[in-house]
Amino acid sequence: MKLLYRQKLGLESAQVSLIEHEDAIVATVYHVKTADGKESILKICFRPCEYYREVFFLTRFASKLPVPRIIRTIPPEKGIDGAVLMECLPGNLLTIPGLTSDLTEEAGACLARIHSEKAQGYGDLVEPNNLSSDPRHDLTLKFEEGLGECAAHFSKEMIEKCRRFFMQHRDLFLIVDGPCIIHRDYRPGNIFAKEGKLTGIIDWASARGGFAKEDFCPLELGDWSEDPQFKKAFLTGYATVRPIPDYERIMPLLLLSRAIAVIGFTVKRGTWNSKCKALYQRHLQSIQSLFRETPS
Repeated sequence: MKLLYRQKLGLESAQVSLIEHEDAIVATVYHVKTADGKESILKICFRPCEYYREVFFLTRFASKLPVPRIIRTIPPEKGIDGAVLMECLPGNLLTIPGLTSDLTEEAGACLARIHSEKAQGYGDLVEPNNLSSDPRHDLTLKFEEGLGECAAHFSKEMIEKCRRFFMQHRDLFLIVDGPCIIHRDYRPGNIFAKEGKLTGIIDWASARGGFAKEDFCPLELGDWSEDPQFKKAFLTGYATVRPIPDYERIMPLLLLSRAIAVIGFTVKRGTWNSKCKALYQRHLQSIQSLFRETPS
């Protein structure tokens, strides 16, 4: 960790260790332990927008959901990435082998509580002047941005096939339930648990104003296990808080949108064939599967 952050946060004598995490693609994360034994987490965000979202949502949910408490922040400025020093949650990151029906049900209920929070519009909530009342607007902009980033890796034919599918089906966004707050990466790798209980939800850098159906992509991608009992438990927990949205019809469009965003990001960061190779390949296969199963 740079001396600058140690000095600004009063951590000159603290023990600091980098947390190696294959999914940590939008930030650098450190475990911090001070001389008196207190532990915390320092998250240094690569982009200002991700810092501001992290702070916004951790603050918004501080008394409503199990999220890390913010200790101190360093806002981004020229030459300095924004950083958030936050409490170290009890337990460990959840993994599929660590899932139980009760824990998965609790996770589903927590997602429903996130979706119960209304948003002022669709889009980035830290930029309220750019929010839209049309759910198609923000997702179309993000989709075209992702396609642009994918251009060097996809043929022109594939780019046009993706765009045509998206434009032909994007009016499905008009039947969504929103705007509400969505996490946009709600999966075990962003959830802490201890002794079978959920202790925290992390990584709010991608959260925004959207619609609940979008947050069911990880469930359909198998991030919550391919075992149907866990999907059932997740949905059972969700339904204890709010009705489960009817997302099946729109899911192919959401999965395409998500895949383009992920692939574009890994290409832009230059990690598509190294650190994020598995992630890149997985979402590329998702697109290929979609077009194999969809008539031309």
